[in-house]
Amino acid sequence: MAAREARPEARRLEETNPPSEPGRERPGSSLQSPLMPTVRRWCLAVVLALALGSCGGGGGATPDALIGQDVTFNAPVSPGSGQLIALHGIERGSGSVGVVLAHMLGSSQSAWSPIVGDIVDKGFHVLTFDFRGHGASGGSGRDPSHADLDLAAAVAKLRSLGATRILIVGASMGGTAAIKVAATENLAGVVSISGPAKIDALDAAAAAPKLREPVLFIVGRGDDVRYTDAARTLYAAAPQPKILEVIDGTSAHGTDLLSEPKVSSRVKKLILDFLISHRG
Repeated sequence: MAAREARPEARRLEETNPPSEPGRERPGSSLQSPLMPTVRRWCLAVVLALALGSCGGGGGATPDALIGQDVTFNAPVSPGSGQLIALHGIERGSGSVGVVLAHMLGSSQSAWSPIVGDIVDKGFHVLTFDFRGHGASGGSGRDPSHADLDLAAAVAKLRSLGATRILIVGASMGGTAAIKVAATENLAGVVSISGPAKIDALDAAAAAPKLREPVLFIVGRGDDVRYTDAARTLYAAAPQPKILEVIDGTSAHGTDLLSEPKVSSRVKKLILDFLISHRG
């Protein structure tokens, strides 16, 4: 499969995005003020706190927990390489049960904003991060073939921050990486949202039969046939326990499913219910 996995309907996430409008940042851009991640997280925390308050929620995550803490960690340039790439992440929440969120190609960790507050509010210790060549992470280019190295490094980072039981959720390229990493890591569960079976040298199809943890596959019924077929192929290859959820009424892809008005509530509930049921 070609390296550029984003569908035409989601061109705003592609590496080939047209120039940004004046004053607006392109998704995945690394040309940003060092203060901008903190400012954006503060604004997100305020919005989420207001939303929780308007719903009558009490005892949930505080704004500080939603803002989170900047973290950095390293991933090898290639398997076995001593050369490292610095990756940027945001740690939210605390505790021994962790969730790592892995974004799509051409996107960034901010794509998880529709659900990250909900996950933290359920008591999980959450790490989002930017893959190499994306967002605030290092790297000279976007490299799907080594996305699993970045995700494995993120899992190791969350372990170092105190999480002893970890689940991973990945979207599109992140979903492919999630299956590959889960096949070699001791995890509590894995979610793949619209993950291709293979993208460049990143091969989830070969890894799926080796899974030992529960797995949830999610895909929009109207998504490109490459992704709907991949979800069914990976589901068939994975051992039990496993779940396949094909979402009717949408062609949204990856993290776009979290903001698609017709289906976002259902998709978020599927993810949250899976995480809660496998938290231990």
